[in-house]
Amino acid sequence: LANLGNTGQGAESNMVGILATLGISLASGFAAVYTEKVMKTQKKDDIINPKTGQKYGLAYMQVQLALTSLVIVGFYAAIVDMGKIIEFGLWHNFNGVAALSVFNSAIGGLTVAAVLKFADAVLKGYATAISVMLTGVLSMFFFGTELTAEYFMAMIIVVCSVLLYNSKDLDQNMCQPRAPHSK
Repeated sequence: LANLGNTGQGAESNMVGILATLGISLASGFAAVYTEKVMKTQKKDDIINPKTGQKYGLAYMQVQLALTSLVIVGFYAAIVDMGKIIEFGLWHNFNGVAALSVFNSAIGGLTVAAVLKFADAVLKGYATAISVMLTGVLSMFFFGTELTAEYFMAMIIVVCSVLLYNSKDLDQNMCQPRAPHSK
């Protein structure tokens, strides 16, 4: 955003980056709300295995989604990179860093599934905000990143919003008329 006012070479890539970030944010928000809707609908109308009579769980649906993703990505790789796959092999340049990245994504997906199973999209949003906040603080300690006053004000807003969202009977405790003082 610092170079947004520039009209030189990098100005177009800045706008593309901003538009991509906005697109990702919109898609993520839509996906969170839709996933919560599907999960709450699924709780009402549990899908039952006709052979065993047992309900399908969240893990079963995750495996279905993962297999569908593998088919789609495999089809894409076969179309775009089949020559390179045949020449170098499927696992060419797949090193420890790439394996760590895959492991991190897998753990992140399982964590999101657990959060969605036991919480709603609002709490998932708060969890994401807190993780961004903690990443900034850890970045400050480990990498010397300078955090601005705006960042600290945003941290206060996040903490206050989480506390307000999770408080019980806040409206009853805060909005009740006070009893008159006795003399």
